Amino acid sequence: VALGRRIGLYRFCGDIGRGNFSRVKLAVHQLTKDKVAIKVVDTSRLDAKALRMLSREVSTLECVYHPFILRLFEVIETLGKIHLISEWVQGGELYNRITEVGPLKEPHAALLFQQLLLAVKHLHSLGFVHRDIKAENVLLVSEERIKLADFGFSTQLVNGPWQHLDTFCGSPPYAAPELFSDDHYIGGPVDIWALGILLYFMLEGSMPFKAPTVPLLRTAVLKGEFVISTSLSVPCCRVIQRILVHTPSRRPTIEQLLDCQWFRYAQDHAGRLGRSSNQPQTTVGQTRNPNNVPRRRRKKLFWFFPSPRDRLSSPESTTSSRDNNLSAANNNQRHRHHHHHHQHNSQRHQPISAASQERKPRRFSFGRSLKKRIGPMELVSAESLTGPDGGVRPPRAVDLREKLHRTIDEEHGRFVMYPTTAVSSEGNRHLHPLETETRRLMKVLGITGDMIARAVTNGPRSDIIGVYRIVMHRLQREQTNAR
Repeated sequence: VALGRRIGLYRFCGDIGRGNFSRVKLAVHQLTKDKVAIKVVDTSRLDAKALRMLSREVSTLECVYHPFILRLFEVIETLGKIHLISEWVQGGELYNRITEVGPLKEPHAALLFQQLLLAVKHLHSLGFVHRDIKAENVLLVSEERIKLADFGFSTQLVNGPWQHLDTFCGSPPYAAPELFSDDHYIGGPVDIWALGILLYFMLEGSMPFKAPTVPLLRTAVLKGEFVISTSLSVPCCRVIQRILVHTPSRRPTIEQLLDCQWFRYAQDHAGRLGRSSNQPQTTVGQTRNPNNVPRRRRKKLFWFFPSPRDRLSSPESTTSSRDNNLSAANNNQRHRHHHHHHQHNSQRHQPISAASQERKPRRFSFGRSLKKRIGPMELVSAESLTGPDGGVRPPRAVDLREKLHRTIDEEHGRFVMYPTTAVSSEGNRHLHPLETETRRLMKVLGITGDMIARAVTNGPRSDIIGVYRIVMHRLQREQTNAR
């Protein structure tokens, strides 16, 4: 029931954001006192396509619960409106963090990027593709943890991972070349490409392909030239280079990216990179001036030149409807200037080509005569996990991979979203400890086990299931913070 400042068991207490057909409000659950985010969608203003997207977002979030994916608590429908109640992520968008504070250091970017890879790996393992991965859809729980959000363009591949898709959606700056040049595409490699663009943005603070209009952006993407500053390590450059290739089948898989050497390099050299960095720090709230880039960083760049055959073979023809579809999708975003950010500095850079992987490109650097081949993306070998004498390496202060997988193990399972059914008083001993504690706290609120069992069939449209998910999420958050 909606009563002015209330909806169901939630009381509105502030505004978070606003879109074309929706508003996001901050609210408090009246029983648990937990803060949540409520997306209020005006269904009377939505066409059939937008309604399908909304339904798809709800169904996807019901299936892909994961510690690095935004958690859906409850869905409330009223006359002309749908309310999606989800967890409140206090840190805001990754896009705002980078544009206001500046690009991330490699160790920081590696930590967040690995979480994104694990989230997308979970999506793909369940047969879903996101199709709208970008910095605006990555929310910061803290400086060291993210949540992937906004599943309106997601879809399930009912015919397998190689199913051809023909809906051209998402944000043009993150669109893969096949979205501009082909009549159909495969969803997995499109997500991989978007992850590569996002990684570049996290590290450089700008987009690799820039243009003021979608047709010009299409030309830039199909041309495949971009620049990388030498402030980035070679393992990091290899990852970006291997992702941003035109042929979808030649892009690395999620598993290969998770095993790449860059993550170990970033972790091993975190302290050294932090001490050697001489870039001025920008405080939160300050606008980063792109002209205040140190001279050393402006001069030294990596770039690659495509061969004439690559340039001639790059597809240059497509229908205008595809550009219109991508342009329309882009107009629904709040950051329409994203794809031409820092365009006035592009004249200083020489191009890098991602169009061809047939020959091994060369790495050049301004200011010195270094010429060095960048080989394939290196994976973590068995030798790297052992010491020189064959013994196991001593544990690090923070083992990135172990920490992330421990988080997944502790926050994964169907019990996170749905309580176990047909549980007797003696059967509680077989429940997960978090579910046992959740049931105990709900009983204090007056919600019995029988009430929980009857509510399971209603799914997210049950206020009791909403309470269960909110309490479960709070316990998981407390458990994570306690570590």
